[in-house]
Amino acid sequence: MVSSSHALPWPSAAFPLAAQQVKDAYARVRAALIGDALFIRDAAEYGVTVDELDRRMRQPPGQLDTGASWDWLDGPDQYRWAALRVLVEAYPSADRHELAGRIVVPGNAVHVVAADVHVDGDLVLEEQGVLFVLGKLSVTGALVGRPGYSVAAGREIECADGATAGEVLALEGIRCPGTFYFGHNDYSARAASYVGGLLVDFERDNAFGRVDVRERAIDWDFPAAARMLGLPDDEDDLLGAYSEKLLNSDA
Repeated sequence: MVSSSHALPWPSAAFPLAAQQVKDAYARVRAALIGDALFIRDAAEYGVTVDELDRRMRQPPGQLDTGASWDWLDGPDQYRWAALRVLVEAYPSADRHELAGRIVVPGNAVHVVAADVHVDGDLVLEEQGVLFVLGKLSVTGALVGRPGYSVAAGREIECADGATAGEVLALEGIRCPGTFYFGHNDYSARAASYVGGLLVDFERDNAFGRVDVRERAIDWDFPAAARMLGLPDDEDDLLGAYSEKLLNSDA
């Protein structure tokens, strides 16, 4: 049986930002943030600077939406990691949303939820779908990001299994007791820790502070990775095939 899909229950209206609230939050976390290995790792290689971060935080947009948001969030993923840290500080999680079924984050849209979010089912991010959960994001099923780009971000993230070509950002860590496949090498995940079963991320330079897994695929070997994912050796679209396997599973 395949779960029926439901769009996110929150309105598509932009998330308003209070400029002074954001600036005050940044002032509180700045010292720790700019010294955090997860921010400074590869910073020079990708042109990430503290001066640019300071500039962005001095001029937050009036709201996070599909327009002005990207002037604030655009560029290397370190800037989105930093924005997540500041938003979590500025807007503490004060609520919890319980969702059921297959929840779909629409593409070409930015959603910010200042709450814990629990999905009893799957969570699918369509292309260019961006979801910032300022509390804990927990998914009992699969977390799937469609090609070619999506962002799932949260204070912490938990899912049963996962597959994405996009970014997964978690301040306190990612927990996935099953299998997570981070496909394609255009983007990276960033988290204080990754704890789980099978981690397949040989294509990417993910930035994890600590990794505690049963098995990790790090060799550049697509046939071997396919076997680990339960797919045919000659499968030429591992991400697409594994995503569909997760979303069509009875598990």
